[in-house]
Amino acid sequence: MDNRLVIFRDGSGKAVVLEDRCRHRNVPLSSGKVCEDTIQCPYHGWRYHTDGSIASIPAIPIDQLEKYPKGVKKFHCDEHQGYVWVCLSDAPVSSTPTPFPNLGEPGWVSFHMKTRFNAGVEACLENFLDCPHATYVHRGWFRSPTHKKVRVIVRTLVDGAEAEYFEEPREKSAIWSLLSPKKAQMKHTDRFIAPSTSRVDYQFSNGMHYTITSSCTPVDKDVTEVFTVITFRIRLLGHLVKLYFKPLSKLIITQDVNILNEQTTNVNKFSGAEYTVVDTDLLFKPIQLWREAMESGKAPPAAGKEKHVELCL
Repeated sequence: MDNRLVIFRDGSGKAVVLEDRCRHRNVPLSSGKVCEDTIQCPYHGWRYHTDGSIASIPAIPIDQLEKYPKGVKKFHCDEHQGYVWVCLSDAPVSSTPTPFPNLGEPGWVSFHMKTRFNAGVEACLENFLDCPHATYVHRGWFRSPTHKKVRVIVRTLVDGAEAEYFEEPREKSAIWSLLSPKKAQMKHTDRFIAPSTSRVDYQFSNGMHYTITSSCTPVDKDVTEVFTVITFRIRLLGHLVKLYFKPLSKLIITQDVNILNEQTTNVNKFSGAEYTVVDTDLLFKPIQLWREAMESGKAPPAAGKEKHVELCL
């Protein structure tokens, strides 16, 4: 969100987030180093406490520090499941971060990906939760066109929306040919969790389960840092499956990076987006309406509504 932050650990190992500039000459503190419970600017050695106040100015006697600036802004943060979440508002929110399900639980295997997209948060969210694009962008790897009709139920939820698919095809796919039991039934649900998380669930009747959760951090309006956690449960050889699944996931997400980069470049060339929204853009509207409501402070879309859609995959 166009904020420059420095994140470091204090002497006890706790994460600290400050504004990333020294009060003296605005050099980034992230280029400096941690000294005990302070962070030191690399230019003139000014040090800052974990609350952002000035700890020392090497060129000035300590008894004269009071007449100089108060320091830099401190931001509230929460460390959860190995990720540091930063709250940019002055009054920190009381809710806990959206969890990555099944991460670290017995019987589950997981891996992490961090990917920078040249696209806004809404474009990323829609892409992650959009099935029709996969038959072309990821053709052969994840899906291929079969032209089969698939029934979908779209539901509004108290924290976003979801789309549940019924009897979707799995043939002509490198992933599903190796990672899904052919005779087991599959339940596929795509979920948007406001304001910036996508979750894709594939559950099979034999107990196998895959979950892909992506949390989108807006760097600016056209750049998004996406933190993805993939967790899966397979009865045997889960860590061996990871050796195949992880590089394939990276290949697929790189294809999404490329297509969204082309989209953003073209939108900017035409001085703005002119989208045509069709019924099969299942979660486009819920994402847009939720994020608009949160930004304006208005009530989000009401939960409990259902919409039945038929699409071809």
